[in-house]
Amino acid sequence: MLFVVASMKVELEGIFGLDRSLSHWDQCKFGYTGIGRENVEKAFSEWKFWPEAEGILSVGFVGSIDPNITPGDLCLIDKIQTSGESRQLRSEERLQKQARKAIKGDFHSCNLITLEDTAQGPGEKRSLENLDSSIIDRETYWIAKMADGEDVPFLGLRAVFDGIDQNLPPATCYDENSGKVSPLQMFSWLVRNPIRIGELPQLGWNSLKARRGLTNSINQVIPSLIGD
Repeated sequence: MLFVVASMKVELEGIFGLDRSLSHWDQCKFGYTGIGRENVEKAFSEWKFWPEAEGILSVGFVGSIDPNITPGDLCLIDKIQTSGESRQLRSEERLQKQARKAIKGDFHSCNLITLEDTAQGPGEKRSLENLDSSIIDRETYWIAKMADGEDVPFLGLRAVFDGIDQNLPPATCYDENSGKVSPLQMFSWLVRNPIRIGELPQLGWNSLKARRGLTNSINQVIPSLIGD
C-alpha cells in the first residue's frame, strides 16, 4: 500500500475537501504531519503502517529560491538536504521515472533544502540561492529520513506556493499542525503592519494555483505508482 504524506490538510483540501474522485484512493493511506521536524517525528511515531507501506509519497507546498520557478509550478524532487545533516537523501529512481511518465504538463526536477525555520522574505530566500537547491520547505528531509530508516521507497512531489521575491506573513499567523490561518494572530499582525494587507490577495491566488496543480498531479501519479 502506498502511504501519501502531506504536511497540512489545507494543501490538499478544496471547497469540498480532498479530491477522492478516483477509485485508487482506496489503495492509499493519507497522513498529515504538521510543519517542521518535531511535528514530523511525532506524527511518524504515532503511525503504525510500516509493515504494509510499499512506498511513501510526500506532497505539499514549497517556497522557491530560484527565479525561474514560480508559484503554481510543480516540482518532482531529486536530492534533499538540510543543515546539520551531512547526508543527502534522494527520491527513489524507479518511482521518479514512473512519475515523470505519468505527469501531464510541465514540471521541474528540483533539489530541495529543508529549513529549520520558514524563510519569510526575499532577503532570506536569496541568501539560499547558492546551496544547490531550487525549493525550500520544513518537512521533506525528515519524511525522507523516516522512509530511509525503514528501507521504504520515497518520492517527493511538491507545488510552489511562494516565489523568491514574495514575502510571507510570520509563522505565528498559522497553526503549525493544520496550516490554517489563525484569524486573531493574522488580525493582530496586520494591525501592526497595515502596509502588508495588499500582499494577501496574491498569496490567496498562489494557494489556489498550487492546490489545483498538486491535486491534478497526485491524481496522475498515484495510479502509476500502484500499478493501475
